[in-house]
Amino acid sequence: MRKIFTVLVLLFLYSTAFSQINLNVKASVNNLLRYGNGYEYTGSEKNSKEYFENLTDARLSVNDFTLGMRYEISDPIEYGRDFKGIRKRFVEYKNDIGIAVRAGDYWDIVSRGMTFNSFEDRTLAYDTGVDGVRVSYKKTFGDKNPVKIKAQILGGDIEYSDYLTPERIETYKVRDANFEISPVKNLLIGTNYVYSKGVVPSGNARTNITANLPEAYMNLNLGDFSFYSSYAHKNIIAERNTVYPVGFSSMGDGFYSSLSYSKAGLGVTIEYKNYRFDLTNPDNQSNERASKMLPFQNPPTAIKEHTWTLISRNPHTVDFNDEVGGQVDIVYVVNDNLNFNLNGSVASRHYDYINTDNTGKIVYQRIERNFALIPSLDKQFSPFWEVYLEGEYYMSKKTYAKLALYRQNSVIYNNIIPNASEQLFVTTVPLQLKYIINKEYSVKLVAEQQVVHNSVRNADQLNYYNQLIAVNLTKSPELGFTLSAEFTNDNEEPTGKKSWFQGEVLYKLNQSNTIMVSYGSERGGLRCTNGICRFVKPFEGFRFTFQSHL
Repeated sequence: MRKIFTVLVLLFLYSTAFSQINLNVKASVNNLLRYGNGYEYTGSEKNSKEYFENLTDARLSVNDFTLGMRYEISDPIEYGRDFKGIRKRFVEYKNDIGIAVRAGDYWDIVSRGMTFNSFEDRTLAYDTGVDGVRVSYKKTFGDKNPVKIKAQILGGDIEYSDYLTPERIETYKVRDANFEISPVKNLLIGTNYVYSKGVVPSGNARTNITANLPEAYMNLNLGDFSFYSSYAHKNIIAERNTVYPVGFSSMGDGFYSSLSYSKAGLGVTIEYKNYRFDLTNPDNQSNERASKMLPFQNPPTAIKEHTWTLISRNPHTVDFNDEVGGQVDIVYVVNDNLNFNLNGSVASRHYDYINTDNTGKIVYQRIERNFALIPSLDKQFSPFWEVYLEGEYYMSKKTYAKLALYRQNSVIYNNIIPNASEQLFVTTVPLQLKYIINKEYSVKLVAEQQVVHNSVRNADQLNYYNQLIAVNLTKSPELGFTLSAEFTNDNEEPTGKKSWFQGEVLYKLNQSNTIMVSYGSERGGLRCTNGICRFVKPFEGFRFTFQSHL
């Protein structure tokens, strides 16, 4: 990879210094500075917390070549591992005949991510970026009945730091071959194959694995309908070590499909997922097991990603190794001033397990069921379902309102003590009102009410409520000021607090530079992206962000 990277850099320098054609030069620099100082809570324990992060992304394009790099100072980092130096760098070549070559660091997604979907989310300390080479070719043959093809190969190394335990590092050498063809205008057929050799830490041992992931997918558009379907197979071979004395071979697969209908005023999407990438017994569901779904796989979640604060704090964490379900999403536009969104999703595990040992040990046996292709609402399958209804209404050119109703039911089944299974019922009613005072000023009010029932709490605390109120005043386009307050009557709140208050100011110095300052307390909770979730600890103190685009 280093040789290819060096060759592309030399070609880039050559084209810049000796080209006889007109040079088309573009340059950009983005800088993000983040600083925080205060306290972070672990349960009721209060510890000092400080972070300082600065990321500078620079890019220079000359004709068909692009050279880029990221210089990072994370000392200390908010989440993840501290770092100083050049974290990312790449050189890329593209031309008009459809060839593109990139050497260095990159992220990529093949189709919808069933076998390959690498991405970065710094707020989760999640990064599955590849350091390697990617070569792609796109071509259209014919004019009257054009046939389109795309071929891509990529390879490189992934160093994945477990976002829950950053010092735990998984390494992978990845090779990927992807081919897509569109033989007719509205049909696309594709296939992808991933071959990887990895090292997965499991306790004090390191397991060497070899993974093969073939995938086939297609997309069809007919009038107002769009249909997509993908099937992926996963085979992992693990070598012998102290954790796996005889080694093993593991098989898994996944299927995803969606059907969409869109017409003036109405949009309907139906999604189905059947993920069985690593079916395993309840006592073996560790994120360190070598047979789990690989970190550079991230299939569609088939659930709605909510933006309301209280709803997003209790999301459903998708189990890509063992989950079947789907969702229906309907958008209906009554007129220019009124529209509705109705969403419903359901999911569960595939099978139930029973203990077959009578000697005091736990030996699980899977109970087969005839309808494992559809989710079950029986509690032994850890079911989840939610319904969300939202309405938006523009009462006038100056007044806007959004009102929603959300209901979630979920079970975390306890196979050892079924009566101790956690049942969670959540009802949330969020409201947003916005009023435009004049051309410069507007005010927005957000109020969220939530009632929670949790079956595993103390008898007098099975039910509790949460409440959020936020007021935002904006002076367009440069200034925004927000005050937020959150309350609860939860006597089992880990921090022991009942209220949180925060103020935030956003100021645009100009079109290229923005400052954001906040002070106060944040409750914390789960934060999810693409089905990846982490618990963010409560924080109280000062935060500063400065973002520049040049």
